[in-house]
Amino acid sequence: MGKSEQTLFEKLETELEKETEEELSTSGEGWRYMRRVRIAIIAATTFCVTLFFPLNRSLYQQLSIGAEWQQESLIAETNFPIYKPKVQYEKDVQAAREQTVPVFVPSAEGEAVLLGLKSIEQSIISGEAADPAQMQRVTGFSAENLARLFALPEARRDKKVLHLVERCAALQTMVYKQGFIDIALSVLKGQEIIVRRSATVEEVLPVSQLYDSASYRTAFEQMLRQDFDDLERALASDLLPKLTHQNISFSPAFTEVARRLAAESVPKTLGMVRRGETIIAKGETLSAMALNKLRSSEFTRFLYYSEYQSLGSFAANLLHAALIYSLLLVYLYIIRKRLFYDNAQLAGLSAAFVASGFLSWLVSIIQSPLPLQYFVMIPALSMLIAIVYDSRTTSIATIAMALLSAAIRGRDYEIALAMVVAGTFAGYTVRDLRSRTQLFKSISFIILGYSAAAAMFALKYSTPIGILGLQISFAALSAVLSPIFTFGVLYLLERMFNITSDLRLLEYDNVNHPLLVELNEKAPGTYQHTLMVARLAESAALAIDANPILVKVGALFHDIGKVRKAEYFVENQINIANKHDKIAPHKSAAIIRQHVQEGLQLATFYKLPQRIIDFIPMHHGTMLIRYFYVKALDEAAEKSTPEKQVTVEIDDFRYLGPRPNSKETGILMLADAVEAVSHVIDTNDRDELEEAIDKIFEERFADKQLEECDLTMREMAVIRESFVKNLLGTGHQRVKYKPIPKDEKDGKEKEEEHHRDEVGDAAE
Repeated sequence: MGKSEQTLFEKLETELEKETEEELSTSGEGWRYMRRVRIAIIAATTFCVTLFFPLNRSLYQQLSIGAEWQQESLIAETNFPIYKPKVQYEKDVQAAREQTVPVFVPSAEGEAVLLGLKSIEQSIISGEAADPAQMQRVTGFSAENLARLFALPEARRDKKVLHLVERCAALQTMVYKQGFIDIALSVLKGQEIIVRRSATVEEVLPVSQLYDSASYRTAFEQMLRQDFDDLERALASDLLPKLTHQNISFSPAFTEVARRLAAESVPKTLGMVRRGETIIAKGETLSAMALNKLRSSEFTRFLYYSEYQSLGSFAANLLHAALIYSLLLVYLYIIRKRLFYDNAQLAGLSAAFVASGFLSWLVSIIQSPLPLQYFVMIPALSMLIAIVYDSRTTSIATIAMALLSAAIRGRDYEIALAMVVAGTFAGYTVRDLRSRTQLFKSISFIILGYSAAAAMFALKYSTPIGILGLQISFAALSAVLSPIFTFGVLYLLERMFNITSDLRLLEYDNVNHPLLVELNEKAPGTYQHTLMVARLAESAALAIDANPILVKVGALFHDIGKVRKAEYFVENQINIANKHDKIAPHKSAAIIRQHVQEGLQLATFYKLPQRIIDFIPMHHGTMLIRYFYVKALDEAAEKSTPEKQVTVEIDDFRYLGPRPNSKETGILMLADAVEAVSHVIDTNDRDELEEAIDKIFEERFADKQLEECDLTMREMAVIRESFVKNLLGTGHQRVKYKPIPKDEKDGKEKEEEHHRDEVGDAAE
């Protein structure tokens, strides 16, 4: 019998059952605990994440030149072409377009210019346009120059006109023969152009012989400087606007056709791989050609099965996303049931999972040689989860998010490992967050995690030091941004959704809070009890890896309702009679029970977070107010007669609850009772202390108060030991000195009086 009393926790283990799915599913009101809402969250998360998986993503997308092929040698199963990389093909196409010879077409303006010169000659020599105004219109000469010309003798005038027209026509003919184009020569990048004379005739002209407006003007001015007099130069200058008309015009339409044909003629392949040929051997260093062969072989397989590939890829991606997501879901269902069945909590974790998928997709679609994968911000999401939830959930969530990122990016194991390490380190650094500035110490741990993974793979694959340095630089930048991102998102979540993080809880870990100040003034005994309970609860929470900040703050405010009627509680009855001695037990129980409701009112008035308010009713749960219940039974027995039995309703002597629904509220219930009983036992006697604590634990298990708080038997044993150690440490007594005999006492008093005169107040 004695042995069974020593195995209390073994006995209780058989009595404590895990909460069933039905109980948890119906444990709340509204959408927060509805099964169909939970199913919708899971389905929506899986579907959304699947959309981030690109269809037909290459399995070899993330392989890099210089890496070592670790898998078995690949042999070609069939003939297939070696396709150029997309970037290379696009560059080749662009180069082909840029190198295309521009196409020009003849212009009728050239013939018109030569005919115009002949008309000017005939008009002046024949004198047909004797009218000055008409002559000016026909020739283009200014009135002043015409007057000078016609002032000359006829023979001399005709000679000058003939000389002028002859020289201009010769220049124009030469220029037109070589080609006078309507665009600047500087824009022509090639060495030649094509002149399309007809549908079947094309002429190739070298750019070096062509004229544009600038070079024609230079040639014209050179002509004027040779054997022209002043009048001839003046007349020629008047003709210049009529002469600067090109005989070859650029054709955008024909040129674009030529460019398109050139682009289409660019080969898409680099060669062929024959059946049975080794694509790449195990241990071989990846070259550009080997990488092209790998990706080409995969693309060839896709072409063979293209009619089924899209649907099959989507189904595979859906299953892929579901498997990764299930890691988190299974953990929650087995270890964190309360989170799994709380739709709000599940939605928060799922949102982080989707966010990691979105960031991975966003980074993957950006074509850049820079290591942008470090900006997926997995460490930031890990810190956020660690602050809002807990460190264990953070570890599983980090692994799930890293695997998802790697899957979306195409089996990128390297970055997955780096994200797991960095994210885990980041989550660990904020596990016991004490201030917002503590977030920034995570920077060094994130850099350490990323750098360690990058250095390991760099050694394995002989990555150039420059690339490694670039990776570490981007990792450092991500590390700096992660705490900022975490802080910003956390601030928004706290304000928008009334989320109470550990950071916000720290604001209430302050004995100068108005409620605690009032508690100390009006109920000093309760205040001291509160401080001791907070110490016991915090130590127990640390021992089982629960949330010490939450349980400590909850303990500080759990009894604030006692400020209303402090004198009715025994810890405050100092040098006063017990007021319950003069009132009925029913009324006493009502007063005692009322402190919970009054505490809830005060907490609501002071706008305490709900996570703190929950501790007020849950620290008593639905426990029986045993003392007054027994007293009521005794009084009922005295008043009962054979004719009339006086009954006592047990529910009148129970707290209204609810029962503790978390490890933290369960710890507080136990700590509250243990601290109270420590005042009526000898806390220096370990056996007596353990017996009293075991009785408290047993009573609450027997009353089913701890069924909803997820405390395991092992954790209960750890909590018990923590209580024992703390109370043994505070329950020590000072040495009791023997009284001094009267004769010796008189001498001692005189001696002490003399000593006080010498040292004054310091002696006190």
